[in-house]
Amino acid sequence: MEDIVIQRIKSFFNEKHLSINAASKKAGMNQTTLNRQLNGTNGLSCDCLQSIVTAFPELSTEWLLRGNGAMENNGSSHDAELEAVCIDQAKEILRLKLRIAELEGEKKLA
Repeated sequence: MEDIVIQRIKSFFNEKHLSINAASKKAGMNQTTLNRQLNGTNGLSCDCLQSIVTAFPELSTEWLLRGNGAMENNGSSHDAELEAVCIDQAKEILRLKLRIAELEGEKKLA
């Protein structure tokens, strides 16, 4: 399985026109470490995988690990929409909390 995951990582880097050096910089890894892991000299570590998927959020982990779906996530606009909804809900919650405090203050005065 490790060989398949390594091939998928290499395919992703090729698709993005990234050298091992450029990919390692973006992932915050030592270039030699990444190169050795992708060439099979050292085993592929969980830290390496985590660095790659963190540095490249568009890389589908489902595709990388299981081979299912597309290479890249296409939900980035969905994520932005979800974030906007969460911000709107947080603002509404704050507004309601302020209104509750206001009503409680009025009740104490009455």
